[in-house]
Amino acid sequence: MITYNRLNYSDETLRELFRAIVKPRIIEEKMLNLLRQGKISKWFSGIGQEAISVGATMALEEDEYIMTLHRNLGVFTSRKMPFLKLFNQWQGNENGYSKGRERSFHFGNNEHHIVGMISHLGPQLTIANGISLAHKLRKENKVSLAFTGEGGTSEGDFHEALNVASVWDLPVIFVIENNGYGLSTPVNEQYRAESLIDKAKGFGMEGVQIDGNNILAVYDTIKGVRDYCIREQKPYLLECMTFRMRGHEEASGTKYVPQDLISEWAKKDPVLCALLTYARCSSSSLIRARSHALTSRSSFA
Repeated sequence: MITYNRLNYSDETLRELFRAIVKPRIIEEKMLNLLRQGKISKWFSGIGQEAISVGATMALEEDEYIMTLHRNLGVFTSRKMPFLKLFNQWQGNENGYSKGRERSFHFGNNEHHIVGMISHLGPQLTIANGISLAHKLRKENKVSLAFTGEGGTSEGDFHEALNVASVWDLPVIFVIENNGYGLSTPVNEQYRAESLIDKAKGFGMEGVQIDGNNILAVYDTIKGVRDYCIREQKPYLLECMTFRMRGHEEASGTKYVPQDLISEWAKKDPVLCALLTYARCSSSSLIRARSHALTSRSSFA
């Protein structure tokens, strides 16, 4: 289970975070059903990682750009993109955001300040630099935020982006979603650093590692980091520890992942833990019933 510290956040803020983290999970379950029915051809699941994308998005202003990856459904839902158009996009229909040309999450939308993912996962970091440079030149108190995975930190783009952001004093938030595996490669075969936050020191920037499954920790940390980046006009590196509960994409499966590792992280499911906590604090029998229903079935089968 996850222990939450509500700090000084209001009941309404907590309810908003709860509603926001449930939405991508419900959509995920629907999309996995459509995949099994052959109604979509591919899906990259973010089950187990929702707290990062939702918490980060909710902590920013709505007009601050986010560079997404393929497990950041929570960014799209938290920015309130219309569900009908999203589903049209995922199902390859012409009424989608790019007329359905890209599968899964290879698309963005300027109206919602989302820049779609680039498959090799490093280049969006330098795009975040460019956006923050524009804010800086215009003297706008804005940040940009870019996601990458722990595997992406081994790419040249990662090092170039962090170095430029540090040298040019750009207000960029770099978020590493460390989910344990880069495709099928575990972290112990990817790097020898004890923590990826150690890389921040090499570029002269601050960094912190947090529990990426705790939505309150993500939300509160990124709100504070955003204030720091704007006040100091400097970048920041954040490592969110989480776990990829499904395959790299659904066709690859998880046979290479030890079952006890999956079971261990299932106890820290960000959605179910938030739901159970909310249910304990709620007088609503409907909420308690929904909590029981969700915890009675596995989202990881």
